[in-house]
Amino acid sequence: MEKRAETAPRGAHVRPAPDKQRRVVVRYADGTMLRGYFDPEDAQSLQNDSPDVFRVKREDGETEDIFVRTIKAIFFVKSFEGSRHYSEFKVFTNQPNGRGVWVRVHFQDGEIMEGIAPNSLDTYMQTVFSLTPPDPRSNNERVLVSKACLKEMQILGLAAD
Repeated sequence: MEKRAETAPRGAHVRPAPDKQRRVVVRYADGTMLRGYFDPEDAQSLQNDSPDVFRVKREDGETEDIFVRTIKAIFFVKSFEGSRHYSEFKVFTNQPNGRGVWVRVHFQDGEIMEGIAPNSLDTYMQTVFSLTPPDPRSNNERVLVSKACLKEMQILGLAAD
């Protein structure tokens, strides 16, 4: 199984995000990444309005404009550090709980990830969609996936509480 960002160890100090902003790791299609902060309202706008550009406040406090066409995904994370000793699972081991569509995405770079996506037309029509990862102990709380970097998206079933 592949390994990626992980959870912070128990008792680890996690620096709070400024104001209401959320910690994100922007993964670009070319494999590079950017750590920073993202306003939750901008995340909603990115999903609903499909803008061409969005802004991330970098760790150094500077703001950077990001072109949507250049990203693979935006990972909303608990911490920037994660834990090297935890190996996240990226697929469900059995029928998932929650509400939405259980999907498996195949990225063009070979990464495979499963999660729960909203059961709405926007999931299929917009340029990005939200995915809740399968591992609750993962450092990743939510992922905004760019369809431009997908090779395939499979619907595996419905998740219902």
